[in-house]
Formats: sequence, C-alpha cells, structure tokens
Amino acid sequence: TKTGTRYVGILTDGTTWALYHEVDGELLLVTELIVHGAQDHESLVSWLEAILATRDGIAPTPTEIEQRLGAESPAHLLDHESVKALWETGKNHPEVALKRDLWAKLLRTAFGTAFADDDDLFVDHTLLVLTAETIAHAIIGYDVSAAGNVGPAAIAQGTAFSSAQIYGAVEADFFDWVVQVPGGEEFVRSLADRISRFTWEEVEHDVLKILYESIISASTRATLGEYYTPDWLAERMVADAVQDPLNQTVLDPSCGSGTFVFHAIRNYLAAADAAGIANGQALDGLTTRVLGMDVHPVAVTLARVTYLLAIGRERISATDRGPLAVP
Repeated sequence: TKTGTRYVGILTDGTTWALYHEVDGELLLVTELIVHGAQDHESLVSWLEAILATRDGIAPTPTEIEQRLGAESPAHLLDHESVKALWETGKNHPEVALKRDLWAKLLRTAFGTAFADDDDLFVDHTLLVLTAETIAHAIIGYDVSAAGNVGPAAIAQGTAFSSAQIYGAVEADFFDWVVQVPGGEEFVRSLADRISRFTWEEVEHDVLKILYESIISASTRATLGEYYTPDWLAERMVADAVQDPLNQTVLDPSCGSGTFVFHAIRNYLAAADAAGIANGQALDGLTTRVLGMDVHPVAVTLARVTYLLAIGRERISATDRGPLAVP
C-alpha cells in the first residue's frame, strides 16, 4: 500500500472472532475471541480496536499500555507472530545470524547459565526494543505514523537523533535486523503507526516497565533475577533519599527499565524549576546528576527511552535545549 502498512484478516460467524495473518501465502490463526451475547460487546470492541488501531489521542497509562500492547492483546500476539515469521525468513542471512549470536553472547556473559538461548525470547526482545525506539522518536516530536516522514530503517537505527543533537538514546544495534529482512520495513511502519496513536507528551509512570513485565514471563524474569519496583514505591524512596536533588548525584546501578531513574529525573527537574534554573541549564545538570546502569541490553534500551520520557517533549523541544546525551 502507499503507506506501507500491513493487512490482516478477521473472520467471524458472529460468536467466534478469529484473527489471521499471512505467511508465505498461507493464512495462519493468531488468536480468537468468543463473544457470549450482548454483555461481551465491550470486550469485542476493545479486541477489534487493539487490532485496527483506529483511535487517536490515547493516554499512555499502565492500563492502556497493557490492554493495547501487552502480552494478551491481539496486537501483541499478531506482532510476535509477524516478527517470528520475519526471523524464520531471515535467520540464514549472515548479518542477521551474527546479530542473533551477539545477542545470545552478551546475555550469556551477563547471566551465565541462567540465560536460556531461545528464539521466542529473541523475538520478544526485538519487539520490545523496536517499540521503545519508536516511542523515543515520538517523544522528541517526530511523526512516526504511516503518513510521517521517518522511515522504518531510521526508526530502527536511530539516525534521526544525531540531527536533533540527542545522543545515547537510540542507536544501531543487534535488534535492527528486522529492516534487513523482506517485509521488515512494512512491519516497523505498522508498529510505528500504532505507537503514534498514543500521546507521549506527558507520561507519569515508567510505562516501559509495564510492557516488559507483560511480555517477558514472570518465570523468565525470576530466572534472570529481574525484579521491578512499583512506581509508587520508587517515587517515595526517591523523595525520602534525595532531599537536595540539585547537589546530590543519583546512580541506580541495576536500573532495569529505569523506574528509579524516572522519578529521580522528575525530582531534579522540579527542584530546578523551583530554583528558577533555565531549561537548558537544568538539562545540562540533570545528565551529570541522574545516571543508570544495567547489564541487560533490552533493559538499557528501555531505560534510555524512559530517561527521555521523564524529561518530556516540552523540555526536549524547547529552543534553549543544547546537545543532550543520555547517561
């Protein structure tokens, strides 16, 4: 199509609603919903909307993220199967195979025998990173919709960020293999179009943590020792421990998706505003005062995007903002 979006098929007899996608000319069932009368009409509407993505201006609350992008949503199930099909198509391509090997090597180095090298996990990690990187483009004001002017390869490799003088946020990595496979650019465009329907200007939580916890199973996270702190607890702990944010340095040495970093940034910027510090100066100080580290490549990508979410589009787009390097 002109916009490069994909088509899916929905079949129904009025009671059972089945979602299909096409792989190599064959229709494959992704998921289905059984409607038990008029009382289930809201479930049907939500199911259809998650697939068709016709609604705009969606607030990125934990509930909306879970419902529209989470593991049980038909949109995620379709995305997972789409990326899995792309992997099956491209896995013998030398560069694609190399990126898959680098991913496994890094996680094996970080987690040892706790890491299970699994294609489905690689697919889910790829999808999480592509989602986060698309959100990052939306945060700084790029139109990532199907009608926008940021191409799929640029989204996956972060080439637009250098022109915006934002560094260390989105970079070429081993998850951009998707755009090297036939049909991959079409998939990224479709994913980005759905991401564009959220309002990313103002976010109040570490929403990427919600997405990660939904998509990566609790058993996998427990095996790797991953435990994510609720936002309400992180916010209280930051407020209690960081009482002089303009002069204290905050480092989360196992930051995960960046929950503590998010609230430390908000704490610092609120203090900067109270002290009458100009936006550009505040951002310069912020990147030396609030830092995060992690050994998990997906967590690092999510935390980088969370850093931008915490700053917010208004500050990032302000004319007095100088070069910004996510630490």
